[in-house]
Amino acid sequence: MPAQSKPSDPRAQRIALYFLLGLSLSALLAVAKAALAWAAATYLYSLPYAGGFLKSVELVEISNLLIFLLLGLGIGAATRYLPQSWPMQAKVALLVVVTPLVFSASYVMQQALWVRQVAERAEISPTESRQLTNGFLRREVGSGGFWGFFSLSTQMTDLPTQPEILQTQLTDNPNVVVENELAKYEEFQSSLISVAFRAVGWAIRLMYITIAALAAAIYYAKGQLWADQRRQAKAEP
Repeated sequence: MPAQSKPSDPRAQRIALYFLLGLSLSALLAVAKAALAWAAATYLYSLPYAGGFLKSVELVEISNLLIFLLLGLGIGAATRYLPQSWPMQAKVALLVVVTPLVFSASYVMQQALWVRQVAERAEISPTESRQLTNGFLRREVGSGGFWGFFSLSTQMTDLPTQPEILQTQLTDNPNVVVENELAKYEEFQSSLISVAFRAVGWAIRLMYITIAALAAAIYYAKGQLWADQRRQAKAEP
């Protein structure tokens, strides 16, 4: 007799569908965030006069409100396919994992654009350009790769693309130069203004991180509430 195939488990299928929907939505929104970063760098930040200011405040990151609203709402609504007995920690785990990945997408794009600009200016391969920029990041902030770029870009609006600068220790970081000049005044050096000046880049970055986290959490709760209501309505005779 031919072997009979085991019937598929509907519960497992629904759980798999939840992860498929959640990961697909995350990938789609990450691509959208990266595309917005590319468009801003190409068209918005190149504007005379205003472009530099808009880049310094990372205007494109305002999109976090919409991006993470959709992410939280979509994953929350998809919990409809999870067993009701699952604890909240298990249901929200996917959102916790994908949120920083989606948030990082725009900075990954910014780093890729920077590496490409260096490669074009130095007339080297993308691999050599990445090695050159990673060496520069390690000298400046002690870490290469994405985290090095993420850290240094909070201190500098425009990272250098000249090979001769990237191969040496940077001594003319505008933020450091201004801070050193201000530190000559004893009353300023000991004031809270000095601390605020050094932290302004991180303050802007943390503001956008907070917007992303709050939007994702609030709309996840709304999406999950909708999922629970749909589940209850289906259970009623």
